[in-house]
Amino acid sequence: MIESRLTRAIATFDLAADAVAGVLRATTDWGGSGLREGQYAVDLDADAACLDVLYGAGFRVLSEESGVTGPSGSESAPIVVVDPLDGSTNASRGVPWFGTALCLVDDDGPAASLVVNHATGERFTAVRDAGAQRDDEPIAPSGATEMSAAIIGVSGLPTHHYGWAQFRALGASAPDLCAVACGVIDAWCDMYDDGHGVWDYLASVLIVAEAGGVVAEVNDRELCVLDPTERRAPVAAATPELLAAVLEQRRQ
Repeated sequence: MIESRLTRAIATFDLAADAVAGVLRATTDWGGSGLREGQYAVDLDADAACLDVLYGAGFRVLSEESGVTGPSGSESAPIVVVDPLDGSTNASRGVPWFGTALCLVDDDGPAASLVVNHATGERFTAVRDAGAQRDDEPIAPSGATEMSAAIIGVSGLPTHHYGWAQFRALGASAPDLCAVACGVIDAWCDMYDDGHGVWDYLASVLIVAEAGGVVAEVNDRELCVLDPTERRAPVAAATPELLAAVLEQRRQ
């Protein structure tokens, strides 16, 4: 029963991501929304498309663009954390790395998630205790343990060289973290103590964990928070050894 409920949630998330893809195909205005700094007009259109699908399925929603909302009578309904368009600046400039991220949260935490990279078409999914997939094929991290041989993704500017082989700043945390889950990069680190809202990372954190990777918060804070004002600094890695090495450098 639980698995079928989570499978239905993933199917709804697919519809929401497809709706955002439709918005992106039709978008010609890549200007700002005029409502807050860093928000694009397309962010609001993508949010409206997601809300329409998620409300129709009876979910409450915690969205980057609209906060906590829900259809009438949904006060006790399950909540979905959503970033309608993660990597809006990438999308606006034609950088092929941006997506939609959705995560169902229940009493036990993150339960089911979907991240779709709209630039590549890749679709990452995870259900708690059931593994993670890319385009319906099981995925796993790289297995890297040594910082000196690792390629590390970052958000923000590192304060010093961590001893890595190379690093990348790709510009969209949801697909960034999924790249750890499938072994494209070996780890990912937020360089800001309060850099990310829960919508930026939660769907991908479940995907990393279900793929066999490890996740932490720089200051040991809880990552699954449902307050839209809270910010966190997530870190993910292929192995506990590499996670410890990244955290040691990040906390200096």
